[in-house]
Amino acid sequence: MNLTHHAYYIEGDLSRFDEYTKAISHFVAQKYEKFGIDESRELQQRASLKVFDDTALFLVGAATMTSEAQQALLKLFEEPQEGVVFVFVIPHGILLPTLKSRMLEYPKLQISNAKLQTVSTFLKSNQKDRSTQIAALLKDEDDVKERVRTLLDGLEVELAKHIANPKAREGLEDIAKVRSYVGDRSAALKMLLEHLAVSLPKL
Repeated sequence: MNLTHHAYYIEGDLSRFDEYTKAISHFVAQKYEKFGIDESRELQQRASLKVFDDTALFLVGAATMTSEAQQALLKLFEEPQEGVVFVFVIPHGILLPTLKSRMLEYPKLQISNAKLQTVSTFLKSNQKDRSTQIAALLKDEDDVKERVRTLLDGLEVELAKHIANPKAREGLEDIAKVRSYVGDRSAALKMLLEHLAVSLPKL
């Protein structure tokens, strides 16, 4: 899988750690019961000393993660080292919002070229045309939340390609916020997507 961002998270219990060690190749894996400030510093040191050809992938599983450790990682993610990618497998709800906003959710599925083309069209469109696409996406209520999540996945993939662009980074943060609301039982999907239609940059 082509990981275009520098930091990803997978929310779930640590049983998923073994699942992802099988799915990802060429990585350094470490699992912790508690990920604290010392573990954070150790990880930063190992990343700075990478001796891999072009990229280094660190897969980190943690049952708990202290706020101090997350604050330390925040600086690391704000100034990412070229060629280093982190994937964290952690329980639901333990990431600080400031840290989570600098990470992407690890892709759950392969996004087809056809769907990526739809996403590319969305990002190239003006607000009116984006609204038309949103209306078509929400027309059928069957599996509508899954279709919305697939759109969000694709938008993340496309915006991550332009991560050097501040507007793209802001867009990734907006998508993360929208994703956090999509699972709510009474989520106003049209309102959430219309927000993205306005806020996401035209690429």
